[in-house]
Amino acid sequence: MEMEHIYSGLQIPDQDIFSGISPEVKEPGRHTDQASAMASHVTTAGGFVIITHKYPLSSAGQATPGTAASQLPGPLQTFLRGQPKALGVVQIIIGIVSLLFGPVLVNAYTFEGSIGLPFWTGVWYIISGSLAVAAENTPRRDLVKACLGMNVVSSVFAGVGSILYSILVSVAPFQMVYFNRSLYVGLLAVLLVLNILEMCIAIATSAFGCKSECSYIAMPEVAFQQA
Repeated sequence: MEMEHIYSGLQIPDQDIFSGISPEVKEPGRHTDQASAMASHVTTAGGFVIITHKYPLSSAGQATPGTAASQLPGPLQTFLRGQPKALGVVQIIIGIVSLLFGPVLVNAYTFEGSIGLPFWTGVWYIISGSLAVAAENTPRRDLVKACLGMNVVSSVFAGVGSILYSILVSVAPFQMVYFNRSLYVGLLAVLLVLNILEMCIAIATSAFGCKSECSYIAMPEVAFQQA
């Protein structure tokens, strides 16, 4: 992909037309140390200076780690606007906290502990968060699709968990609990808040992933015919 920058002023004998150009690109055809990333070429025509920059074109929908966001395809830039890495870290923390509360609820012989509610929700949250972090560190369409799918599932699990924890908080005074009842209600309240937060994060991440996929679908297909 080539981009041309044209110096619009006429050449004057006493004027250094290359004064605004970096030393690395003053000589025509000279490559810098970063030639693999960008090559510049300076030519003169009709009293104008033409600077041509050549940028490497990566495969469609993919980018190498460390690629600037402005060099990514439009759909991937749309996904990265949702800050998936930051949201993914929060999801991982929520999943870890859920897993830590699991053994306590199991030892108390509670309903949510017997069905393993903190465990399977926590595992899904960690997986969803890890995919969101990976999708921003290495922006690729397949990772964005995987992140979208897992966050849709996590949002469903978080919704189910929020409903169950809400019911359990309301019936906690009538449950047989083998440790402090106030502590038990506190644990349920914390898990309820975390599940509601997870549901909001998963829905937000899914929305940006869905918008990114819709952008890919809306992109026109161009067919090239070999001569």
